[in-house]
Amino acid sequence: MLDALDGPPGLGAVIDTSRNGNGAPPDGAWCDPAGRKLGRPPTPSTGEAGIDAYLWVKPPGESDGCEGAPGAFTPSYAYDLAR
Repeated sequence: MLDALDGPPGLGAVIDTSRNGNGAPPDGAWCDPAGRKLGRPPTPSTGEAGIDAYLWVKPPGESDGCEGAPGAFTPSYAYDLAR
C-alpha cells in the first residue's frame, strides 16, 4: 500500500493489530466482527521496512456498538479476542 501511495521518502505506516490476529473478516464486517483474535502486541520495533509501529487503537474488548454500547468494555468480546 505504501508503494501505491507513492508518498515522500520515509513515509511509514502504523498498523492497528488489536483485532487482526485472524485476518480480515470474510464478510467485510467492521462492527465487532466475529472470529477476530488479538494480533501482534503494540511495539515500535516491527522489523518491517515502512511499518513504524504496531498498536492497539482500541483496547481489546471495547465494543464498536454491535456487541455492546459503543466504547464500552464487553467481557464476552474480550474473551473471544483472547481465545
